[in-house]
Amino acid sequence: MNVDPRFNQQTLPPLVVMTDLDGTLLDHHTYSYTPAIPVLARLKAADIPLILNTSKTAAELEIIRKELENSAPYVVENGSAVFIPADYFDGELENTAQKSGYYMHVLGALRSEILELIHKIRIDKKFLFTGFADMEVSEVIAHTGLSETDAILAATREFSEPLIWQDSARQLLNFEALIANHGLRLLKGGRFVHVIGACDKGKCLHWLRERFTNSCGAQPAFVALGDSQNDVAMLNAADTAVIVRSSQHEPPVLEKRSSIIITEEIGPQGWADALTQILDETLS
Repeated sequence: MNVDPRFNQQTLPPLVVMTDLDGTLLDHHTYSYTPAIPVLARLKAADIPLILNTSKTAAELEIIRKELENSAPYVVENGSAVFIPADYFDGELENTAQKSGYYMHVLGALRSEILELIHKIRIDKKFLFTGFADMEVSEVIAHTGLSETDAILAATREFSEPLIWQDSARQLLNFEALIANHGLRLLKGGRFVHVIGACDKGKCLHWLRERFTNSCGAQPAFVALGDSQNDVAMLNAADTAVIVRSSQHEPPVLEKRSSIIITEEIGPQGWADALTQILDETLS
């Protein structure tokens, strides 16, 4: 298996690519990434880190990263925590804990704290929603299309809780305001609304950009790819933002006004087309 290099003063990468998974690198319905395979090989050959930044759990990403032969840092549960292989950068990393061969930098809240709060609010205010903690594995499968094994991994959350909102839009705004008073945020993803701590995918990009800059002595250019509202902070924080078209919703609106690519194709085909264009321009 090819391994991403250790980054130091001599190894500033030509780019750093950060990507969402569901609906972006992975097809929304089938979770296939077949159209992206040639581009994944090209990134590896050019020693360009591919950082997965997703709503998925660390347990889910362990399987996906092995399949992709990916050993770069990665971000779990919508920016809640960053995991960095212990030997990836020179020196130790501040404000991190060591866990199973990784440095872990937590930006979010613990799931136990989230569940305690939202269950209390649900009873007090009579909100109608169903979270992963309320579901049997069969229900997770029904709502996600995942296999039984993958559904179990998806339920092993540490820093967030996905909800199926079954109440009105007005009640969702009320719920969002109430959890904000306790330092929590609501993010709308492709299938669920996610309750997380005071974090987002963009804060993780900023934090990792600083780690690369400190280790390599210069700041690399970040390309970010995503398809939905929970990717907006990451896309705004990137040097180049790629909005991958979705079959499920309109492209999200960004604050930034330059260096934005909106793909023609959806999902992994759009992902591959955009990165091919960027790599042709960067590596020529």
